[in-house]
Amino acid sequence: MSMASRRQYQSNSLSDFHRFLEFIAVYKKAAEVNKMYTGISVISGVEHRLVTSENGAWMPVVGASTQAFYALYCAILVYLVQRLTLYRSLIQHQKLTILHDNVNAWSGLGSALQCLWQQSSTTGSMWWIVSITTYLGCIFALHVTSSSILQLQTFSATTNMSAITLSHWPGPNVDMMGLQWHTISAIVPSLGHFTSSSNAGLNGTTLYDTVQADGATGNATVDATTFRAECGLLRNSELSYTPWLNANQFGDYVIEPQVSGLNQTMKWPARLVPPYQDQLVVSGPMSVLFPGPTIVFMISTSIDVDDSLKSATVQHMNWEYQQVPLFDSPQAPIISTVLDAHLVVCNIYVEHHAATVNVETGQLLALLPPPVPSPPSNWKVWTAPKGDNTWDIWSPPAAGQYKHNHAKWLVYPFRSGATHPVNICMTQSRATCYGISLLELYFMKEIGLHVVLDEQASNPPPPSGPKKVLCSRRQFEYNLSKIFASLLWTGAKLGSDAGGFDPTPGSTAVSQQVIKWHLSINSWPLAAALIASLVMLTLSICMSGGRHRQKNRMPIDSAGVLQIIWLTNRLRMLKDLMSEVNDPREDALRSAGMLEVDLLQELDRK
Repeated sequence: MSMASRRQYQSNSLSDFHRFLEFIAVYKKAAEVNKMYTGISVISGVEHRLVTSENGAWMPVVGASTQAFYALYCAILVYLVQRLTLYRSLIQHQKLTILHDNVNAWSGLGSALQCLWQQSSTTGSMWWIVSITTYLGCIFALHVTSSSILQLQTFSATTNMSAITLSHWPGPNVDMMGLQWHTISAIVPSLGHFTSSSNAGLNGTTLYDTVQADGATGNATVDATTFRAECGLLRNSELSYTPWLNANQFGDYVIEPQVSGLNQTMKWPARLVPPYQDQLVVSGPMSVLFPGPTIVFMISTSIDVDDSLKSATVQHMNWEYQQVPLFDSPQAPIISTVLDAHLVVCNIYVEHHAATVNVETGQLLALLPPPVPSPPSNWKVWTAPKGDNTWDIWSPPAAGQYKHNHAKWLVYPFRSGATHPVNICMTQSRATCYGISLLELYFMKEIGLHVVLDEQASNPPPPSGPKKVLCSRRQFEYNLSKIFASLLWTGAKLGSDAGGFDPTPGSTAVSQQVIKWHLSINSWPLAAALIASLVMLTLSICMSGGRHRQKNRMPIDSAGVLQIIWLTNRLRMLKDLMSEVNDPREDALRSAGMLEVDLLQELDRK
């Protein structure tokens, strides 16, 4: 064959692989552009927008599929570049040992390193072996780093779901006078013995809706109502009581316009039995005289105020007791003494809030807007309620009920609730006796007035003056507000079948934290893979030898054992060369193979 024919044959042998080279170049360039774009997305956070659901059962499948894709991608790259470099090696005029090393180096990274080590004794193929070793090393690096370039990472996300709420605030159709306050007031003093999780819906002076959402976690926004009491000492010039003589504790209330809200002074006849010293009772008749949700306490303790305020607010009550007779007498004489007391009047306000609660524990987390700050601790003179202080939780009175009594339902838990069995009496007459409810005993305990009721306390000795000082105004108001919140909460828990009222259902959105996955790109593995890909792209172009037009093909397309046997049988020069080698060790064969041959030209001669 002529030299021109040989060149034409060489050109033809590469024609079919021309497209392979173009494919691998374009494919690798596209891969690099894609990785560079992905690296930019780390800054923009685009990959974080690809969010998966909270169900992670398919995560192992995704990981295995990703690894399989990267492995297949690397295998395709190695196969294409190996085939291109092999065809170039087969048609080149070079030594047999160099062809042998090139073929063996592509067996794997270990074989490439071994061939690289053998180049110390045989020269001529150092560049090829270094290139192949570097390429396979980059494949190894790409295979290692590719699994950590693009990963799915967990993060906490907030989702909303609909849930049912139960309101402990009575609805407009609840008859507050028809509730069984006897049962409700007996339960309230024991609420403090329960755990906070059992009192969901009640937090101090605040009532808030509870959320019914099984299995849900997170926070929800619900309605809440806070009780706020504003208390003060009533001036004796605005309301006074004058007892009648020998009238079984009957007398006249003198009510000024500042209290009644009317334009004239009024008299109100009623029976009044003052509390014994260092005690407290709720006065139902007096509470009715005040407009709006107002409650009046008669307190026979000392109060830490200045002398001018004390003289302006003290009420001189009449306390009667029977003297022990010295001789047999059909009836012991009755002696009257003065008992100083004060009237503490409390205006009850309600504030509505938006509450944030924990759905899982049912505990209150925050109120918006925040409650009104606590007032100063010092006592002051009572002032009339500000603005319209009418609540929205009392229904119109039934037949035979007075509207003003119906609006004063907040007095009934104290005066018509469960009472202690021991009554306190001035004399042997039942008209001089009064009872103390369990709610009043609980309230006195909360503000520091511990009262022990036994048989001896039912007929106390004559009062000798107060021994205790009333607590601060702030403590008094807080504990009173807490009692009213506890009363309504208990009524809602009991339900209408047990003497309370049914909670009002509603709905809200539960904001809960869930675990989700999003794409995350690691910059260091991305940079390593990018560098490895650029090196591989450069080496593939250099080892493939460029692009040429070819028409003829090389008869063999590989260099395995079968192809070597075939070549040895066809080419006499190879048979003669191997017949001269008696030692089949690697070094001897490599030395014998340092003969330059042109396989394409030799085959063409045949």
